Amino acid sequence: MRATNEVGVSIKGIYQGYALQQVDDKGRVAIPSSLRATLIARSPADGDPKDIAQIVIGVHEGDQCLVGYDVAQGAARFAALEARALAHAGPDGAPNDEILRRGMAVDTLPFDASGRFIMPSFPRKRVKIGKYAFFYGLGNHFEIWDPASLLASPRATDTMKDMVTHFLDERGEKL
Repeated sequence: MRATNEVGVSIKGIYQGYALQQVDDKGRVAIPSSLRATLIARSPADGDPKDIAQIVIGVHEGDQCLVGYDVAQGAARFAALEARALAHAGPDGAPNDEILRRGMAVDTLPFDASGRFIMPSFPRKRVKIGKYAFFYGLGNHFEIWDPASLLASPRATDTMKDMVTHFLDERGEKL
């Protein structure tokens, strides 16, 4: 399936799907297979093979979660942030760097054939991800939530909350 990103560029695949994944003490977690397949599909075919198995994650600008996407989407997101910073320039015409600061707190990380990567400690701590991480696809990116934070969020949908509760119940976990 081909879709179009925010700047009208044709892309392969959309991030759709969801899963509750276990996070180990070192921060290792596996990207759900549906999201991993999209990460790989959206990587440049003529690029360096090590670049294909990369994920970009960062702290969400407005919610208590992380966002994840592919490297090409990272470039498109930066272009959109830069345009917003210029659109909200100060009286002297200087771009509003606050917009860039909020949106550029990202890490580009390798993942293995099973989709495992090490989630860095700062973003993990910032959004309170502990034993579990809930991944949720949103088209051009996906979110990674701590289950308790998602359940407490007024912006998370009832369906997302029901999913997290369901998966925790399946594992015999209570928050």
